[in-house]
Amino acid sequence: MLKTIIRLLREKLFPPTIVNRTVTKHIEANGSAHSAGDVLSETDTAGLGTPWVIKNAARENGGSGRIHKAQLETEVESQTFRVAMQVYTAYPDGAELDDNAAASSPNPTNHQFFEDEIEMPALHSRGDDSYAVATPSTVGNLPLDFTCEPDSRDLHLILIAVDATTFTAGERLTAKFKIEQIKTGSR
Repeated sequence: MLKTIIRLLREKLFPPTIVNRTVTKHIEANGSAHSAGDVLSETDTAGLGTPWVIKNAARENGGSGRIHKAQLETEVESQTFRVAMQVYTAYPDGAELDDNAAASSPNPTNHQFFEDEIEMPALHSRGDDSYAVATPSTVGNLPLDFTCEPDSRDLHLILIAVDATTFTAGERLTAKFKIEQIKTGSR
């Protein structure tokens, strides 16, 4: 009962803010496809891949939030593969980040920063693009609560093909998120 009263009071004094965040990469797709379990990234050059970064996911450094919606869009029609999005509160050291390489995360080096995984439903086409949307009423593990590291407002993601893809080199993949930023009241 006391926890409920504190939560309601906190929500009244520090109302949440809903924001939309977008991250886009042009996927390397060397060899024009990914196997199930491969990382989706901007380069397949060893050691040069980077995580997808949701800038300012939290309202303040060390802030909290909740991802309510995740959406993937690509300019490639007739795509039907699924994607898993691993969410980290810090750069996922030790994880494979290069395109077309087998995913190796989470692992002992970065597991303390691993929040959870959003598994997107299969992409499908309408017109020239393919897209998928995950919400609390679909498969996907949403909403997903997070708390950023004390010196950051960002989230880091590793996108992994759950199914084999037929992506071609340089195709755009865009991830969009609806995030509820929660004021912690600590400042």
